[in-house]
This record gives sequence, structure tokens and C-alpha cells, in this order.
Amino acid sequence: MSAGLEVRDPIHGFIYREPHEQDIVDSRAFQRLRRLKQLALANLVYPGANHTRFEHSLGAFHIAGRIAARLQIGPADSRLIRLAALLHDIGHGPFSHVSEPILKKYSPPEKISLKPKQQVHELISAQIIREDPSLAGLILDTDRIRIVDLLNGEYGYSVFKEIVSGPLDVDKQDYLLRDSYFCGVKYGVFDLERLVNSLTVHQDEEDKFLAISSDGVHVLEQFVLAKYYMSTQVYRHRIRLITDEMIGRAIGLGIEVDGIGWLKDLYSYDGSFDYIREYMDWNDERLTTKILEEAPETYACSIFRRLSDRRLLKCIFDIDHNDLTDTSSRMRVFTGPDDFHRPLENLIAEHWGYDKNLVICSPVTFKSAAKTESEISVIGSVKPRFFREASILFSAVNLAINEQKFQVYAPAVYKDERDRKRQQREFYNEIIAMINKLSDPQISLSLGK
Repeated sequence: MSAGLEVRDPIHGFIYREPHEQDIVDSRAFQRLRRLKQLALANLVYPGANHTRFEHSLGAFHIAGRIAARLQIGPADSRLIRLAALLHDIGHGPFSHVSEPILKKYSPPEKISLKPKQQVHELISAQIIREDPSLAGLILDTDRIRIVDLLNGEYGYSVFKEIVSGPLDVDKQDYLLRDSYFCGVKYGVFDLERLVNSLTVHQDEEDKFLAISSDGVHVLEQFVLAKYYMSTQVYRHRIRLITDEMIGRAIGLGIEVDGIGWLKDLYSYDGSFDYIREYMDWNDERLTTKILEEAPETYACSIFRRLSDRRLLKCIFDIDHNDLTDTSSRMRVFTGPDDFHRPLENLIAEHWGYDKNLVICSPVTFKSAAKTESEISVIGSVKPRFFREASILFSAVNLAINEQKFQVYAPAVYKDERDRKRQQREFYNEIIAMINKLSDPQISLSLGK
């Protein structure tokens, strides 16, 4: 392998590419990933978290090649699996996953069609792979179609898609290690070598699935725990949650209240390549700079100025779903209609004199880390078992449980620690009363509008 086709990576050591793969990496479509941070504004709490979708995609591509070799997948399909892993994030927009609910909200439903659980950036990824000129000259038309089909689970055996997107996919295997490294924490560490070498294929009469050998149960337990701890300690860190919500609120207000036309156009995917062409010019830094150039009195500019100066909203209310003893209140807060949070925000703003658009209600759900991994097949000397049956560690865990919290963010100001504790008690008591009031079926949900 030519030395010119290797790159040194802090997670995986040397990553090697074939010449045609290097050409794809050098394409304009792929190079834009250098300007999309992997963890949005997590660097406001973990200063080292400045890594991007670019190096993550290279890492996923590297692991995909290793797994394909481990499973002895043929060269033609291995090549497609490697390319699918390389391009799996090609459609992400500014601030990556933070953009997703905004795209879903403002993209015209009559022009795009989402399958259950499908995300808008996945549609955009597929269109870029199929139609982008910088990729068209590098990947055969038939291969671009096959890559999209593979990402959608419509090409070859199920194991092909599961390598790229599934309970044990290369996406998670790379981002857990990479995010842990750049955040400076140890929560996401697991034995990648052992996990890859423990992977195998489970075959039934019609299909093949990604599975793990019986001697890999312990490393799978380690992987699941790494995913859980990274979720609770990094991905759902309170500062990360607040900044994600502030970005979403700023963009939403920029579109709906400030009337910023270019912002609405950016988040209104219509399935056309004219949209894709413009979309691919945007990244985290350009969006931030452009919004900060808006009039300072606009909500979009003022909130992004807060983010730039790290003058963040405060979490004034944080409650576990089990702490809401009233069943009606719990249902409304976590599973109620969309028009419950806005009236609550209005009540909170009115009571404490905040701008109602700077009060944000946010339900936070932590799905069980073992929920998806529980049905991975474990292959041993006897018939295959599910991971939940083979693992002593997780057999005692109720895999259906969800950890749910409900939080409220607002521009609170504290004089000192004593004042903070006093205000927090007041926030708790008053907001609980407001939730119970709004949950009363006799109370109009228009209250506070």
C-alpha cells in the first residue's frame, strides 16, 4: 500500500485507503464534513471536543473494512460496505443532529416522504450520493444506487446494513471511542479489537445477520455500558442539552418570528438538487457567522450571541418522571400534545418576568442502553441465544425501562450560591403547581397564550 494512501488517526492508528477511496475523500462533498463538528457545541463544556464528521467518517470506514474482512465478505460487497460507511454522514447539516428536528418541521411534507424512524438528513445523504457531481465521476452509477440501497437495508443480506447501521454498527464503534478521547473522558472506552474479533454471522433460511460469538458476551457488555455512560455523562450533559435547545429555538424563532428568509430556505428540504447545491455550502461556522450578522434585536442573533459569549440559559427545573406522582401530569409532560409545553413556558415567563421565547421546556428521554443490543444473536456450541439471555449482567435489568426527565431552561440570574438554591426551591414548587394546573382537564390549554 502506497504511503500516500495512509493517514494517521489518534483512535485507530493508520487508516489505509485505496486510490478510488482517496479520490472520494478528496471530493468537495466529503471535504465539507471537515466543517461540521461531531458534537455541536459540546466544546463549551468539553474544550477538546472539536473533532468533526470528517475524521469520524474515516474511522467508521476503517472499522467497516476490518469487519468485512473478519466476516469474509466478498470483495465486491466489502467495497460497497466500506463506501457506505465512508458516506453515511454525508448529508448532515450545520450542528449535525441538532438540525434534524428543524429539518423535519420545516421541510414540506408534500415534497418529501419519510419512512418510519427515517431522518431527513438520511434522505439528503441518499440524494447527495446519487446525484452530486463530485461523486458521480468517482463512483459508478450502479454502485451509487447500491450504496443507497445498502444504507436503506435494501441491498444484499441484512448483515451488510447492520455493519453500517444497526445495534453494533461501525458508527457507534467509532464515535464512542472518538468522542470519549476528544472529550477527555474514559466513559466510552471498550475493547474494539476483541469486539471486532468476536463478530460473526447468524444465518437462517432466508437471510444473514450480524451476531457475536459466545466468548464475546463480556466485550458486548462493555460496549453497552460505554454507550450508556457516554449518553448520560456526555451526550446528555446539561450544558449540551441546553446549547442544543438554544440552537433549535434560535433557528425556529429566526424563521417564524424574525422572518429570516434564507434561514427558512436552508431548513426546507424539497427534494430538489438546487436545494442540495445550496445546502452543501453551509456548515457550523458559516451558519453562526451569518446569524450573528442579522440585526441584534432578532431572536436568532441574540440567542446565538449568547451561545458565542457562553451566556447560556440556566436549567431552572429538572425532574424525573417518577417524581411526578399525578398520572395525568406525567402523561401530559412526557406524552401529551405539543400544545402543553408552550402554555407552560408562557406561564413561567409571566410569573418570573422572562421573555416567553427564552423559556424552553424539554423532555429528555434516555432509552435503555441495552434496548437494541438485547436481541443480538449470541452464537455458541448450543443453539443461538439472544444477548439478553446470554448476559448475566443484563439478564437482571428490565430492558424496557426508560429514564425520563423533564427540564426547563430560562435566563435566570443568581447573585450567589445561596440565591441560586433559594430560587431553585421556588422554581420547583411553582412549576410543579403550574404543571398540575395545566394538566387539569377543566383548565383550558390556551392559558398563558
